[in-house]
Amino acid sequence: MRKIVATFFAAFSLAFLATLPALAQSTQAAPARQVAPSPAMKVAVRRMLDAMQFPALTRQIFDQMLQSVPAMMRQAAVQNISGNAGLTEERKALALANAEEEIPLAVSTLTQVLADQSLIDELGAEMVPLYARYYTVQEIEQLTAFYQTPLGRKMLATMPQLSAESMAISQRVLIPRVNAVLEQVLRAATQPPH
Repeated sequence: MRKIVATFFAAFSLAFLATLPALAQSTQAAPARQVAPSPAMKVAVRRMLDAMQFPALTRQIFDQMLQSVPAMMRQAAVQNISGNAGLTEERKALALANAEEEIPLAVSTLTQVLADQSLIDELGAEMVPLYARYYTVQEIEQLTAFYQTPLGRKMLATMPQLSAESMAISQRVLIPRVNAVLEQVLRAATQPPH
């Protein structure tokens, strides 16, 4: 079950990061600078996060993602357990039943983790140095102005749905590849040395 949860959290993290709107724009930004944010940069990023309604946006993204968590965990469990050639059919059935019992607890735990306001506060604080590495104060101010336009507000309003769909895409595309690598590693680890 740990492997299933780890695979899920990898996909979850990728999907969450992919949905933060200005981060997606940073792929075309200048190379990252490793300078501590200036006071002006801190203010500019905080204003941008306010314009983005970052806490509410993040909460909506979390809520959308949590809706798909049980199905994602179930699919990962089925793929991992069914693909394990070392298990008999009886052991596979038992493992699937055990995974099914663990999923609600994992979802409940994840829900509690994501409901913690300090998580959103910490994420917001971490955005300041992140944006400072890729943007100038002037660029942050331009992004803030964009998020205050009708298109910027529309972009922010669609983020939760984009997040949910990104999560589904990550699940469909990433998890089978990650599982294939994990299975290869397990096969190699269980074979006798040559």
